[in-house]
Amino acid sequence: MIDWKIKLAAVILLAIVMGVITVFVKKNKITVKYSIIWYLSLFVLIIFSIFPELLGFFTRLVGMQLGSNFLFVLLILFLFFICISLTVIVSEQKEQIRNLVQEISILKHKNNKE
Repeated sequence: MIDWKIKLAAVILLAIVMGVITVFVKKNKITVKYSIIWYLSLFVLIIFSIFPELLGFFTRLVGMQLGSNFLFVLLILFLFFICISLTVIVSEQKEQIRNLVQEISILKHKNNKE
């Protein structure tokens, strides 16, 4: 059984991280759209911190032996999802930049003709 002090420390630490994410959103460092994945992952970690029995349940459900292994798999999946999200963002921004460069080139060409 996990000591209540460790649970409390984990919840406080995760709440601080959630506060930092909130400050970043307020300062427009992160958009709300992209902060949702961070909030969801922090929420899941808080739930597992408060109720470690759930971690054991899900660990057994997927057929793993240790809860730490299950957490590592969750974190790897989380990082994989972040990488895919960032790839999509970069691809969209690349397309926007290409379109903007083309529009600017067209406008410059029209201005040079006049």
